[in-house]
Amino acid sequence: MSRHPMTAARAVARGLLALVGLVVLASCGRSVARHYYTLTYPTPAPLAAEPLDITLRIKDVDVRDTYRGSELVFRPDVHEIRFYKARRWSERPEKMLSALLRDHLRSSGIVRRVTDSIDMTPPDYTLSAEVEAIEQLESGTERYARLSMTYRLTRFKDDRLVWTWAFDERREVSGENVRGTVRALSALFAVQTQEAISRLHMRLAQGDAPTVAPEVPATPPPNPAAASEPADRAAVDGGPVDGDDGMILPSPFAIHPQLQLDDTPMPMDHGAIFLPTLSTGIREPLVLVIDAKNETVAEGRSGERIVVKPGEYRVRFGSGAPSQQRVRAVKVEANKVTLISEGSWAGLDVRVVNPQFVPFRGTYELISAETREDFGVGFGADALLGEQTRVWVLKPGLYKIIRSGGTYRDRTDFATVRLKAGEMTTFTVVQDELTGDWRGAGEVTGSVVGKAGEVQDNNWQLRAVVGGDFSWNRSNRFGTQDGVQLQLDAFLDGTAIYNDGTHLWSSRLDLEVGLLSPVAADEQDRQFRTQTDRLFANTIYVYQLMPWFGPYGRLGLESQVLERKQWFDEDPRFVIDEGGAVQPGQQATNSVVLGQSFEPLTLFQGAGGNFRILRTRPVELDVRAGVGGRQTLAGDLKVLTVRSGTADDPDVLTPVQGNESFGFEGTVVGLVRMWRLIATTEFDGLIPVTNDDAIYTWRNQVSLRLASFMSINYRFNVVRDPNLGLGDEARTEHDVQVRFSYNVF
Repeated sequence: MSRHPMTAARAVARGLLALVGLVVLASCGRSVARHYYTLTYPTPAPLAAEPLDITLRIKDVDVRDTYRGSELVFRPDVHEIRFYKARRWSERPEKMLSALLRDHLRSSGIVRRVTDSIDMTPPDYTLSAEVEAIEQLESGTERYARLSMTYRLTRFKDDRLVWTWAFDERREVSGENVRGTVRALSALFAVQTQEAISRLHMRLAQGDAPTVAPEVPATPPPNPAAASEPADRAAVDGGPVDGDDGMILPSPFAIHPQLQLDDTPMPMDHGAIFLPTLSTGIREPLVLVIDAKNETVAEGRSGERIVVKPGEYRVRFGSGAPSQQRVRAVKVEANKVTLISEGSWAGLDVRVVNPQFVPFRGTYELISAETREDFGVGFGADALLGEQTRVWVLKPGLYKIIRSGGTYRDRTDFATVRLKAGEMTTFTVVQDELTGDWRGAGEVTGSVVGKAGEVQDNNWQLRAVVGGDFSWNRSNRFGTQDGVQLQLDAFLDGTAIYNDGTHLWSSRLDLEVGLLSPVAADEQDRQFRTQTDRLFANTIYVYQLMPWFGPYGRLGLESQVLERKQWFDEDPRFVIDEGGAVQPGQQATNSVVLGQSFEPLTLFQGAGGNFRILRTRPVELDVRAGVGGRQTLAGDLKVLTVRSGTADDPDVLTPVQGNESFGFEGTVVGLVRMWRLIATTEFDGLIPVTNDDAIYTWRNQVSLRLASFMSINYRFNVVRDPNLGLGDEARTEHDVQVRFSYNVF
């Protein structure tokens, strides 16, 4: 039992603060080293054997304001530019490029005189150059050096434009090596300037010929796939192609509600595919982009841009096996977004709750009522763990939801739902947590039906249920005691959930009380006894920082609201306690009080991170890890040690000591689907830092479907909770169930 949990907590906190301080001091003690780069290349060989008798003035190269600074520029997105503070040019780009251009022209030998100013003798022509971009482009792990320039030749005597040459070239560089980018930029400038000077020489050789149309080099498309033959209409992995109805929006600023909220970077000369989401992308299946070779070139989530190079692709999305998913043929253009229009898919959100409407991780199966295809097993979600249900993305139509392990012909434990194109339907299954039997199912009244392309503002879900029942029974059957039995049950269940895809806050309050008046021959001996008594409150907040990770914080309590008694239905017994309230030999009693209202009261807190480790069809794995604390306030709670119950050997009431624990908490939830086997495991535990009284609950279930009419289910549970001093051994539970079902027709 932990005696000083707060001391341990302070020690851990101080250690963390010390570690952070060391990191900060170490980072402050280091100065950031700057690196300087210059553009250079070997002097090229002369282009002309005999120079033209022309004086050519070379103006200083003009550079757009974005690239005039000394910092190197890199662009991760069409609309975003960043600067390397520690990576700088040795001198401003306009000076470096002007010097390189003059040296290159002088060494080329195409004209007799090259000058940078107007002397006594005016020049024949003036050559100017403008740098439109000199930067590094980033696209995922790929990086490119980009140089975009325009050369212009004007006749000095009338200031008339007679020739132009423009280029926008890029060259791939490896890794994050800035030196490689500078070398690539130097090579691009050398090659393109050599080509420009060669064409300039041909123009100058014409003398005062009429003005010609600007020359623009014929550059290949950025992506060879854009010039390839159109993809055929064959199915991808057996999936039907719905048709080419991808709409190419005119610019990255396309007016679409969900596009306005997405800030996925889209590099230059790349395009993007956008599939609207019906809920939040993280709850829907992954979206795959497949090229003409049936290779997956990109994957992403609905509601987010999926960046690819220009070309023709197929987009595969939806639930079920590959042959059951939807496939669209689309064309992607550079710097534009291809929007997959709504109309051929729908969403289904199935929530599994118990009879008190509390969500839990129940199971069900989804079958198409039209084709009888089985789309697999679905699961509910436990809001206390920050879980969310996964949305089915399906073809519009009629579907049948059945009990897990059932068949299409089931006449009980099933429901049907019709899905409409472009809409999401919220469906609820009421299920018994222990037996898996259904109590009801249907669409939730007042649920929000979302449409693709709409942004749902109603992120709140509020629910409060108050109920109860009353039963009266009198029996004089043979073999039973004649008398009247009364039973009263009441419950209060409330939840408040806020979820906008990034922030998830879930609070839950459960209160259930059941009283039973047993059969008694003497009306005076009949008293109501507590049959069910539970108070549970919990709140948890999860910030979905990334698709696979989000920090969480939680608070909660658990107790009971009525007095706790131990009844002796047979003969009265003698009971003593340490206070001597009941002395042996004086009186026997039919009941003793073990605890008052709210005894014991268990408080728990925790903070850490939710990790989505795996999200594949055969395997799912979620992990929650952090620090937590639990406090058990026992009050006057006692535990009864049973002896013979006589005056000489009475039963003993022993006070229960409170307990405080602080340590590391964790939850692991795993799922495996293999052939006809479905296995689930859930481990939830707390490891204190001050003692070895670990608290944990481990639940496991394996379901093997032998045939359409028979399945075997095996459950194995382990529970250890020594907080109340009732023993530190782990209690186990095994359960094997063989289930048969037979349909006559």
